[in-house]
Parts: sequence; C-alpha cells; structure tokens
Amino acid sequence: MTTKPSDAPWADEPFHLIKTPSTYLTDSHSYVHTASEMAHSHNVIIRGLNAIIQQAPYVAISTDKNYIAQDVKDLLFYVHSWAKMMNHHHFTEESSIFPEIEKFSGKPGLMEGPKQQHEVFHGGVEKLLEYSSTTKPEDYRWEGPNGMKAIIDSFSKDLTDHLYSEIDLFLGFKDLDNDGLRKSWDKGETVAKQNGNLAMLYDVFPCVLGCADKTYEVGHTFPPLPWVVPYVIQYWFAAGNGAWRFNPCDWWGRPRPLTFGPQSGN
Repeated sequence: MTTKPSDAPWADEPFHLIKTPSTYLTDSHSYVHTASEMAHSHNVIIRGLNAIIQQAPYVAISTDKNYIAQDVKDLLFYVHSWAKMMNHHHFTEESSIFPEIEKFSGKPGLMEGPKQQHEVFHGGVEKLLEYSSTTKPEDYRWEGPNGMKAIIDSFSKDLTDHLYSEIDLFLGFKDLDNDGLRKSWDKGETVAKQNGNLAMLYDVFPCVLGCADKTYEVGHTFPPLPWVVPYVIQYWFAAGNGAWRFNPCDWWGRPRPLTFGPQSGN
C-alpha cells in the first residue's frame, strides 16, 4: 500500500492504482517484468490525473475573493505537463515498444488493440492541451460547460480503462519466448529514451518524478534514474516553478499532502 502522507484525499483516488504484477507473481518470465514496468508508468499517469482532479476544484477562480492568478497559471502549466507526459508515453509505445514486440513475436497486429484505444481518448487529451495552453487565468473555470472538468470527464474513464487493460495484455505474453521478449522490450525502451529532448526536463520529467510514489506496495525504484537526477531537476530545471506544488510526491518519490484541497483552506 501507498504510505499516505495524511488522512486527507490523496492521488490514489478517484481512479484506482494498478497492482504491480511482480508483487503477486513469482514467475521469472519476462512477461512479469514488462507488465510491471508498464504498470509503474501507468500509475504515474494515474497519480497525476488524480492529483489534478483532487486539487483543481480548490484553486480559486477570478470571481472568488481569494483568487490568485499565479495559482491558476501554475495549475494550467501542471495540467499541460501531465498531458504532454501522457502523450509522450503513448508515442513511445506506438513508435518503438509496440513495433519491437510485434516484430519479435511474428504476430503483426498484436498491439493493434492498445493503439485503437489510444485513438478513443486522444481527442480529449488534445482539447485539454489546448485549454491548458491558451486559457488566461481570469478565464479559467473548473465547473461548467466550458470548464476544465468537462474536458477531463470526456476522456478520463476511457484513458484509465485502457491503462488497466493494457497490463492484462502484457500478462498474456507468458507464451512468448522469455529472452526474446526481454530483448525486444529493452530495445524498445532504448529507442524511447532517445526520443526525449532537453525541453522535457522542464515539464515532463518533473511531472514523472513527482508522480512516482516509491513507497507504493513493497517499494519500487521506478523510474530507474541516476541518483543525481532529482537534485538536478529540483535545483535547476524545476526551480522557481510553482506548478510542481501540484505533484503528489516530492522529487524522491515520497508522498506528501496535496497542496490544494478541503483541508488547505484554499
């Protein structure tokens, strides 16, 4: 279980986190490893989404007496960073990981299901990206027909259903060759890492680190990064950006109370 920082709502709801296969499967086959790594990535996405849903309603809008424009700017930047992180994850799946698995397995179309699921919620995510990048703080609204909640509601269930079902798909790879599956996964991950760029250190990477709960279940080391990376992110790339107040964890993967909520007085 996650080590919750308090009794207040946290980023393990409303959408439930995925149980990591390596915590309940003793099989040494690579399908357990690949499914577990994918579960870690998906839980990062889910925590970020939950953190937005839990906190956004408590960020004051321009008609409230306690409205602070910078709070809204930071929220919109965080939402944009989360959407970019999620899109990058699915881009790397489709451009490197899925093709490598299909090539190795000799089964064209093996990963067609997840790709079709991506299309179901892609339009909603694009709307969220546009909203978070073009909305002025004074025009931001959570509730209402033109609010951010309506956009998130339009795709969040389809997205999370996909994140859960994709793990089941990977658990079905136990019939594939052990070594071949691991090699194809590692090759796909290598290509995926090469698709990153310096700009992502200012938005995507801080979101990943701040949504990766290393205390979850028995404790996990995801993402596997050099020890110095959290320091570089904190003191350079993320320095001075208030958007990271919305992260549910600190830079070292330790859960912390959500900044905005019923208990915060915001």
